[in-house]
Amino acid sequence: MPRKRNLMRADRLGYVVGGVALIVWALRRPGLLRAGVGGLGGWLLYQAYTGSNPMFKPLGIHVNPQPAQPHIAETLVVEEAVTIARPREEVYAFWQRSENLPLAAEGEVELTREAAGEELAWRTMRAEKLMHFGSLTLRDAPGRRGTIVMARLEYVPAGGSLGAVLARVTGRSPQRLVADCLRRARALLETGEAPTTTGQPAGRR
Repeated sequence: MPRKRNLMRADRLGYVVGGVALIVWALRRPGLLRAGVGGLGGWLLYQAYTGSNPMFKPLGIHVNPQPAQPHIAETLVVEEAVTIARPREEVYAFWQRSENLPLAAEGEVELTREAAGEELAWRTMRAEKLMHFGSLTLRDAPGRRGTIVMARLEYVPAGGSLGAVLARVTGRSPQRLVADCLRRARALLETGEAPTTTGQPAGRR
């Protein structure tokens, strides 16, 4: 099974430059220092070759080298899912309102694909710049106990994969925001109230 990439092209280029620099520096040093620094340089080159940093794997960072949107070389992918105890038609109608879509506040939302009750896709633009694009797929939960909503969002992070890692650490990553959006939608649809940051209800729909 192919290894999933979590390093973008700019990251991989940086790893190559850093790895080569460390190996060249190590060749001029004696003994254990040469072995240690040279080994680190080789490790960076290996990660550049595979496109994967094992330390990023627990963070769920995934690079798509062939995004659907034209003029974009690669993206980072966010995938989250939630089960909402409401009929699929009602859940779909909620997501049809563009203000409810994940990260909608970043710009102007344009719906790009709709399949009633099953799927919708969108993209978000700001001053003619594509901020992100994504899709939602809906299906009935087992036993018809609600609706499973699967969200996929793709974006180009500032600072490459490392920038995505830093955003994840600070709690402002798209992964966190998409997950929060799905939880908020579940609360609104099931109870009519949105949760606050303290976990208490905050107003009705």
